[in-house]
Amino acid sequence: MKIYFIRHAQVGSNLKNIAYNKKNEDLTKEGKKQAEKLAKKLIRLNIDKIFISKSKRAYQTILPLLKLQSISVKKDKRLDDCKYGIFSGLTLKEAKGKHPKIFKKRWEDKWNIPIPKGESFKDVAERLCSFFKNLEREAKKFQFENIVIVTHATNLKVFLIQYLKFNIKKADSVQFKNTSISIFEFKNNNIKTEVINDFSHLNNDTSQSKRIH
Repeated sequence: MKIYFIRHAQVGSNLKNIAYNKKNEDLTKEGKKQAEKLAKKLIRLNIDKIFISKSKRAYQTILPLLKLQSISVKKDKRLDDCKYGIFSGLTLKEAKGKHPKIFKKRWEDKWNIPIPKGESFKDVAERLCSFFKNLEREAKKFQFENIVIVTHATNLKVFLIQYLKFNIKKADSVQFKNTSISIFEFKNNNIKTEVINDFSHLNNDTSQSKRIH
């Protein structure tokens, strides 16, 4: 089974460099264009099912594809963005300025230390692990071959740490672009990486992806 992990298309918070998104935003005009280009690439696949977070931006990202092809879609809160608590709505600079001690402590150990009233990377990992256990059972039952998951940048980084054993610094170095595609093959309890952060569909430049060997 192949899983196509996709980060949602552009929203206003992305333009403002807000690292800790709190709004259930609609896509921007550019985001809608990105979603259209994504659909043209995904339509080539024989997709068995699509899983998305419960955010509007995740659904709107996949909507152009659904207009072209009838595919089963399931919203799952376990794919929702990290809960950012008191950092919600802030840029990195603003969070550091308003909550310097908390920011420093959390920055030094994102995995274990949650943002107050929010989540840690470990909390997100627990959600993802639960999701993948259910997906594994469903995939075996229905013999899925190609699955699309539309989620958020932090979740993608947590996936790299939890399942591919990236350290946090390496995972943080991957700047997932809006509508980027990361492809992983699940086979015999092993995960093989095909590509991470491929956004070549946005400008038809196949060099713009990060391949991991």
